[in-house]
Amino acid sequence: MMNSKNKHTILIVDDDEAQVNLVDQILQQESKYNIISTTKPEEALRMAEMYSPTIIISDYYMPGMNGFQFCKKIKEHPILREGMFILLTSATSVEEKVQGLESGADEFISKPVHFNELIARVNACARIIQLQQDLKAKKEKLAEMNIILEESYKGMLDLLAVLLGLHVPNAAQRAEKASLVVQWFSEKLSLEKEESQIIQSAAVLHEIGKISILADMAVADESTFENKERAHYPLAGQILLSRIPRLKEVGLLLRHQLENFDGTGFPDRLMGNEIPFGSRLLRAINFVEHLELDATEHVKIIEALHKARGIMLDPMIVQLFEEFLLVAGQTDWIVGKRSITVSDLTPGLKLASDLSTGSGTKLLPKETVMTEFHINRIISHHQIDPILGSIFVYE
Repeated sequence: MMNSKNKHTILIVDDDEAQVNLVDQILQQESKYNIISTTKPEEALRMAEMYSPTIIISDYYMPGMNGFQFCKKIKEHPILREGMFILLTSATSVEEKVQGLESGADEFISKPVHFNELIARVNACARIIQLQQDLKAKKEKLAEMNIILEESYKGMLDLLAVLLGLHVPNAAQRAEKASLVVQWFSEKLSLEKEESQIIQSAAVLHEIGKISILADMAVADESTFENKERAHYPLAGQILLSRIPRLKEVGLLLRHQLENFDGTGFPDRLMGNEIPFGSRLLRAINFVEHLELDATEHVKIIEALHKARGIMLDPMIVQLFEEFLLVAGQTDWIVGKRSITVSDLTPGLKLASDLSTGSGTKLLPKETVMTEFHINRIISHHQIDPILGSIFVYE
């Protein structure tokens, strides 16, 4: 603890009152310390809780509670453990010093106490404490700044989303739906928080580039775009966001959101995993947005996704998107069904949906009743081409 004059408080504990007075007199010559003392370890613990000393100087040989035991209690205390503990001892054996270190002692001073050594070690402890306090203050300040930056970032995203909604019809509704898709995928694939946030931001702003193109291009129907125009709005989005350092990664995802899985997309004709995962997910979101189907027409949407699998869309994303539509978008579909993993498969279970691997390879059709042969085949494929989505079976 430090008072209003920034003085460190030092607690001296020794059952020998003469020793307490000696240490007290030495330290009183340093005007920068507040000194409190006692000859009883039990009382010392109460005083420590009351005054929160930054430095404790304790004798080892004391009745009732020796210095190691006292030190251990201090270091186990949620508040007091941050202070420095100096042990006074006449012990010279390595074993006793090791025991002291294991109990949490920060410094040893041999008896008889020498004036210069005591002052030097106490001053060194005070400097360490001060450095720790300065570091803690800086960390707290940094945490506050991070909160402010995060709030500013969210505010900026909200502003851009509002601007997008003002210029592009129904963009706000599409952004909200896209955000829900990304949130589900993030949880399903256990994406890192930072990656998930970047993709979330890209989902909210995936049409931002349409602001900078001609008004007749700011439409939801992708089929009316010429090739050059198609390539333009993702690039325009990247250019807009590139002016904001924190949104550069988001801009990169926007750039590649119309790349096709087979390499026939825009603007760079990337193929397969060359396309960032977030962009592949945005491609699927864009694809569904432009189907001109009602959100409740899950069967037709899934059929369209399957036709585009491996051509426009990543097969793995198609597989998971189907699960999203069935489970998250059509809550009544799951009635009478349950999801299991490969390890839960047993003979007699009946598939409630097609079973495919992550690459899109269809292993078994819906309504298949599991046999040992089926299960062994599934496990064999799963080891090479994992099944990423849930396996749905009838109750």
